[in-house]
Amino acid sequence: MKKKRVVWPNFYIVGAPRCGTTSVWAYLKKHPQVFLPKIKEPSYFETTPPPPDLKHLCVGNLEAYQRLYLGAAGYKAIGDASTGYLWDRNAPAKIHEVSPGARIVILLRDPVERAYSQYRLLARSDMDLTFHEAIQHDNMVFAETGNCWKARMYVARGCYYAQVRRYLEIFGEKQVGIYLYEDLQKDPLGVTSAICRLLDVDPLLLDKSEFKRVHNAALVPRVKWLYDAARKALSHKVREKILPTFAKKWLRTTPLIYRRYKPARDERATKYLQSIYEPDLCRLEELLGRKLPELRSTWF
Repeated sequence: MKKKRVVWPNFYIVGAPRCGTTSVWAYLKKHPQVFLPKIKEPSYFETTPPPPDLKHLCVGNLEAYQRLYLGAAGYKAIGDASTGYLWDRNAPAKIHEVSPGARIVILLRDPVERAYSQYRLLARSDMDLTFHEAIQHDNMVFAETGNCWKARMYVARGCYYAQVRRYLEIFGEKQVGIYLYEDLQKDPLGVTSAICRLLDVDPLLLDKSEFKRVHNAALVPRVKWLYDAARKALSHKVREKILPTFAKKWLRTTPLIYRRYKPARDERATKYLQSIYEPDLCRLEELLGRKLPELRSTWF
């Protein structure tokens, strides 16, 4: 009996979270030479398995992962956009084992702003905590569990030096593209075109209409108790089973349920994070051989 051919992605958008990965995924998904699965973050190469209540966030076995790529034959660039791969120590080696020629896309952002943006996104459940309190509570959770699925990892995901170094050491400079969120905000077409060149696909085939949309904005429920009750009544499994795709998308973003959220900045949290990130950014600049003022854009 003929063995099924295993299809592995030949490029990976590995993170960091809240640095524009969803936007880049959306821009590339419309490119006719690029295949990206419907699930943005399969997280197949992550080392730490999620707890039972979060299993739906991770494609944990080869058969399920391969099903995501059933329609990928004939595409020049086949991708996986999982932000957990940047922080995970073992993910680069696991990816390299099956796809040594893969291109790696890394997006970085001012790490203080990155943590703050993550807090805003997760404020649906952290609304009662200030930014500083949320960071301290999360540090405690991670120290107790060591589980990246249970903790938010506000601080750790912004320590870029070791994360970037691992990919450069394993894949080499020619296969790793490092792009800045600040540049993506100013010139999304220019940055995405540069990523296309890394992937060896034609930048001229990008769908320019996609650049006008806002992707993965931080939203909070207008009535939290109602939101919590609805989530409790309809589990993720049930929602996936009974709701059509357009309804799920509408429920995640509709202004009838959510509002944009931008809490006041927390100076204690900002100073605390700056003290951690400054030496890390200096090491990153030394590694890359260039200054990165964009990654301190909100500090002064």
